[in-house]
Amino acid sequence: MKLTCSSKAIWQLYCVVLLLALTFGSSIAWWPNQPLKKNFVRIINNLNNGETLNFRCQSKDDDLGVRSLAINEQFEFGFRVNLFGRTLYFCNLWYLNKHAVFDAFKPTMDFKAECGGSHHCIWTAKEDGIYLLNVSTNENIMKYVWENN
Repeated sequence: MKLTCSSKAIWQLYCVVLLLALTFGSSIAWWPNQPLKKNFVRIINNLNNGETLNFRCQSKDDDLGVRSLAINEQFEFGFRVNLFGRTLYFCNLWYLNKHAVFDAFKPTMDFKAECGGSHHCIWTAKEDGIYLLNVSTNENIMKYVWENN
């Protein structure tokens, strides 16, 4: 038995794929358009009081564990966004009796713009809060204030 595929069947398949792309295209993040591009999150301890910064960053699939940074030290990790464009990393930072929990990486156009259009999202802990560097403007923007434990 010879298996053939008519042009009508191919056209119908094409229309279904196109319809799905249009339906879900607006909800899918920009990262799937660059599936092999590696993304980075960097945490920097810029506390003026010389305190050690403790943190834990994780996604649904990956837990980087509890880590510590001395003053002016930094930690960077890299990853690729999953096939569905839903990779999210959040971090919990703390020192003394202060802490902050925030999304360190989201696969959205808005978040990419906040990072300055870069694949590097650079977070700096200062005594008054957590700052995100806009790489394109080289401006640190305060995003979160410390909460008391």
